[in-house]
Amino acid sequence: MDKNIASYLLASLLERAELQQVGVISNQERDALTFAIRSLAGDASTIAPAAQMSDLSTGRARGGGPRAAIPAESTVDVGEQKSGDTKQVPAVELVLNSLQAEADCKDNVLLCLDFGTAMSKAFAITAAGEHLDLELGKAAGREGYTLPSSVFIGDDGLAYFGFEAVDKSVSVLELGRERLDSIKSWLSFRDDGNPDSELLSKTYNPTDVKLTEGDLLRAYLAFLTDMTCISLRDWEISRYVKRRFARPCGKNAQQAKWVDDLMKRLLADAQVLADTFHGRWGGGVPVEQLKAAIEALRNLGSRPGYLVADGVPEPVAVAATPVEVSENRIDAYMVVDAGAGTTDFGLFFAMRKENLEEPRVFQVAPSILGLNYAGDRIDLLLQKFICDEESIDQTSMQGKMVALDLRRRIRVLKELLFVSGELDYVLADSTIGHIKRDDFCNWEQVQKFSERLEQGFRDALASVDVTYLDYLATDPVRLQVILTGGSSKLPMLASLGSGYVEVKGRKIQRTLVDATPEWIAQGGDEMQSIYPQLAVAIGGAAEELPSTDYAPLEWIRRSRPSYVAGNMQITGT
Repeated sequence: MDKNIASYLLASLLERAELQQVGVISNQERDALTFAIRSLAGDASTIAPAAQMSDLSTGRARGGGPRAAIPAESTVDVGEQKSGDTKQVPAVELVLNSLQAEADCKDNVLLCLDFGTAMSKAFAITAAGEHLDLELGKAAGREGYTLPSSVFIGDDGLAYFGFEAVDKSVSVLELGRERLDSIKSWLSFRDDGNPDSELLSKTYNPTDVKLTEGDLLRAYLAFLTDMTCISLRDWEISRYVKRRFARPCGKNAQQAKWVDDLMKRLLADAQVLADTFHGRWGGGVPVEQLKAAIEALRNLGSRPGYLVADGVPEPVAVAATPVEVSENRIDAYMVVDAGAGTTDFGLFFAMRKENLEEPRVFQVAPSILGLNYAGDRIDLLLQKFICDEESIDQTSMQGKMVALDLRRRIRVLKELLFVSGELDYVLADSTIGHIKRDDFCNWEQVQKFSERLEQGFRDALASVDVTYLDYLATDPVRLQVILTGGSSKLPMLASLGSGYVEVKGRKIQRTLVDATPEWIAQGGDEMQSIYPQLAVAIGGAAEELPSTDYAPLEWIRRSRPSYVAGNMQITGT
């Protein structure tokens, strides 16, 4: 059994045991207990300890990566203890190490941060080609390589991040409170504006502290940055290394520039905040302290902007491997990025000229389309399917309790169902059930979900000029489909990479392309299984990426470059 699945199942079992809701247990829970017992008896290291986040130094060696010293802390006081209040807020000091570290930023490492809609990831590659997998979940005291892109502000005045945000919010969702999910959408669907002018509603922020969208973006990116830095420490790598960031490909060059400029500022601020709140994320951070630190940032004369390189369009990062190995003069790709919250489509062309060593990638901007249908929707459908199967009345108190418990565990149950083909489960009221994957996939509502994805694929193609469609429909041209994202293994996504798709009377042949880099294909099963989730971060950390332009409106026109994802030297010479 996979260690992560076992961990979730054990957590579920223990929680129900504490509530005295355990009657019988499922086969998976029994397997998880067996796994834990064997692990404890054989090797305690198989149980991940809570992350040690008490200092800003490099840590134990995990690999043979480069090492860089970190300077002593320097701070700026941004708050005072309020002795007259019933609740005292400790003073906050900005830690400004990053401002002093530019001269020492010589690690031959390039980092890529993938700030995802539902989950965030990171990856790093050294100039010598060593791949540094960064276990952000472990850094946050859990397991795995991803962090939930979530923030929850409790009635206690504390802001919780990542896994804690999800945990803390579940019990109060029925009371009209909501956690901040899909924070990235504040960037994905806009091309101008000031996020610092948009206040959060009381639904998200019950406190009297006025927090803006910009504040929450900085705060979450600081959390992501710090967990990444903690993971780098496991490789004995400095916190202060060059980093790219993955960004939505955008509808045009204006939006790309707006997101690039904004993200560069936010990530520079995030490093200061990451250093300031290092070791203090667990258990929540007082919103007064977050706001005070962010306000103090506005008064700083400089930022560690030297750390932040160009943004990388997400589909280009994913398609880098097949583009690099292809020998065709022209290749057409549809990149389908299926995460937890959204499924994004984008049409790209890779072209090679004899006098150019590297291919150029052209993004067909009108094809960029995002759907709010992805893995989370399957979670909700599976929950409803099980509740319907067991005739759970969700309007009753007991039914609400069963549904709430099922909601906590549904993502793991979904993974078990699709991996093994069937699922045994035990509900909070001790109901025992069994379902098969085929029955769920053939359910009418799941079929409608699949049809919406197929329609999204067609809509993305229908948005481009017919001259592109004419070319794609020409034999023997094939539209190569690249699936990526945490939900890309679902069978309803896999079907997008085969057969013909008919758009405006043109029949276009699709073929599925494996974008997995060779070093991952030759590696262990663990990296292969998580590659779809890390694909953007892995591709974005490559030293060189294809030059990227916006394609002309019509296939027959000559293109004019409007954006280039520049190559960045990271050797320090």
